Amino acid sequence: MNKYGLVKTLKDGENEIKLVGNAMTFVLYKSYFGRDLLNDIVSFAQANSGAINLKAEDVTLENLNAFSFDTEFILGLIASLMATAQYPTKPDIGELIMGIPPHFLTDAEVISDVLEFLSLFVASKKA
Repeated sequence: MNKYGLVKTLKDGENEIKLVGNAMTFVLYKSYFGRDLLNDIVSFAQANSGAINLKAEDVTLENLNAFSFDTEFILGLIASLMATAQYPTKPDIGELIMGIPPHFLTDAEVISDVLEFLSLFVASKKA
């Protein structure tokens, strides 16, 4: 099955974690967490105004400390992106979250990739 939207493969040693972001991500996030992904993205973006467009080389531990970093939201977003990659199979949310390596929350490249997904979801088209 072809995956449409933004597709990223994150490396964790020899393991790979595939993330896919598209409209199904919103449905799965709501199904798993009972909250609206767009509202959570907007809340995250408002709490971190200006930080959403960071590139990997701009993300440092010092920058991450400046974030209003909602670990629960980031884990939920990554888990939903992982679930979207596995659609139409709907994996157990606990297994998805447990499959996220803990160091991903402080890895500059991973955070940059997650911010890229956030940018995709909140990007506005300019005329």
